[in-house]
Formats: sequence, C-alpha cells, structure tokens
Amino acid sequence: MTPRNKLRKLAASTLGTAITATVTVGLLGTSGASSTTLANVSMGIEPWIGYAPWYIAQQEGYFTKYGLKVNIVNFEQDADRNAALVAGKTNVSNIDTGRTIQFANLGEPAVPLLLEDDSNGADAIVSAKSISTAAELKGQTVAYEFGTTSDLLLHYYLLEHHMAFNSVKSVNVPAADAGTLLIAGKDKVVVTYQPYISEATSSPSATNVHVFFSSAQAPGLISDFLVANKSWLAGHATQARQLVEAWSDSITFFATHRQQAVAIMAKGVGATPASLASTLSGVILYSVANNQSLVSSGKLASEYLAIGKTLQAMGQIKHPVTLGSVADFNFLK
Repeated sequence: MTPRNKLRKLAASTLGTAITATVTVGLLGTSGASSTTLANVSMGIEPWIGYAPWYIAQQEGYFTKYGLKVNIVNFEQDADRNAALVAGKTNVSNIDTGRTIQFANLGEPAVPLLLEDDSNGADAIVSAKSISTAAELKGQTVAYEFGTTSDLLLHYYLLEHHMAFNSVKSVNVPAADAGTLLIAGKDKVVVTYQPYISEATSSPSATNVHVFFSSAQAPGLISDFLVANKSWLAGHATQARQLVEAWSDSITFFATHRQQAVAIMAKGVGATPASLASTLSGVILYSVANNQSLVSSGKLASEYLAIGKTLQAMGQIKHPVTLGSVADFNFLK
C-alpha cells in the first residue's frame, strides 16, 4: 500500500547506505522522559505518504513523549526493507498488506500491529490514451516493479476481467522509472504510484497519457501496516504500544493542524507541500479508532482474506491466511 510511496522513493539507498533520521535525544515530550530512559527502536520506512505521519511523531516529539528514541531508516526498494525486518536489522517496519500475507506463507517473523493507510487512487495502471479497454490491454508490454503493490494491482485487474496473466508481457522496472518510460514512449502501459502517477500524467509531454485503472476502483486492495519483528515484539510489548500511541497523536495532529502536518510530511518524504497535499487525496490515513472499528466489524479481516485470494491466484502464495492468525491488535486498546 511504498505500498506503498509510493512518494515511495527518496534519494535513499539500501540498508548499507540508508539514510537514518534519529529523533533528537534531548527533546522532552509531555511525559518528561529523560534521554537516559528512552527505548531505542529501529523503524524501516520508504517515502510513501501513507507512512509520513511518523515524521509528525518525530518532529512534534511524540516518540520522546512516550519514551522512545526511534531511528527511521529509509529504503529505496521493498525487498531491502523487507529483508531488514526479517533479519532483525529493523525492529518494526512499514509494509504493504500483500507482503504481510506473503510473510505468513513463508513463516517469516512479521506481525502486523496497526493499519496505517489505504490507497484510494494513489496506485494506478497508466497508459497511452489509445489503450482504454481490457481488450486493448491484451498483448501489451506492461512495465512495473515486480513484487510490489503495482504487481498486485495489475493482477487484480487481470483477474477481474478474466484475463490470463500471460495475456500481457511484464517487464520489471523501478516504480520511479515507470512514468518516465511511458512519457518517453518506450512503453505504452506502466503501473506505478504517487507521485509518479502525477508526474506521468501532468508532464507537458504527457498529453497522450491517462490513468487506465486505479486503486480507487479496488477499495481495500492496497494498504499498509506497521509490522513488528516477532522476536523483538516478544520482549518489547511496551514499546509496541508506545509506537501506536505516537501514531495516534500524529493522526490527531494531522486532523487538527492540516497545513502544518502536510509541511512536516512533505519534508520527510522529499516532496513539496503542494504536491503532497494533492496526492493525499488518493490516500486514506487510519486512526487508532478507525482500526478498532475495522477490526471489530470484521471488515479488515474480510479484505485481508480477499487480498490473499488474489495473491494465491497470482501464484505468489500457497494459501490465503486469516488476519487473526498473524496480527496482534492488542496494542490498539
């Protein structure tokens, strides 16, 4: 959901050369926690707007308020971010829902704690205007980053239109490059996410480009969770709860100080406030109260199972998994 930027790319690199942003130890939150009592937490992230509320927690001192010193580690590729969590090099991470299901199928130690966001148009299949129907998509070369939310969105579309996966030719390219290839005319169809959708469709040379299909037409398909390494979580339940509390404060700040919040989030993901404000229209950010409602109603569990069925049809997992079997929502209470 990078996925999910995903404004999901900054001038960051893999773990070995990742940009690390550390909450200043000297800052004191309202709890008055001292620098000697702050608990260290390493958080994997990509510059996706759905993850950007963590920069509010950083800027406004909410991490410190709840007794945390959080190192935010930026990754350029999903695979590097995921590998860091599994290896325990990061304690928690921000990861798309589909990947958490794949983790479960592989027996990887990843536990979803909090639903952060849902893509509502921020992921899309973008094409030349000459392609506007499923029939016209057939036989086309489609460029996207394999194993990401772009992969999921494309295959969801194909399944919905009863098209075989090999009815298109897939080419693996970074999401950040997909729009450029489309504008340059090297590919007629790409799958990417914001801000690359806007870049591809609003460029002066993109008069022949349009959004073919977006996540707004597939509610609940592309979303993201705060996920913890299982081994770390076993000994750090307090810190997990404190992270959820910091997220809650950040979402409240976003709701009550929108302009200031957008400026903080934009700086964190490497965008301008104006561009981030525009792309935010394609993302739903979830509060802790929203999480409680989605969990208690069973809606989140239902969506999770549906995503699993799509991944199974893609051949990426052996079987769907239930949300209750992998997630720990005790920290929402």
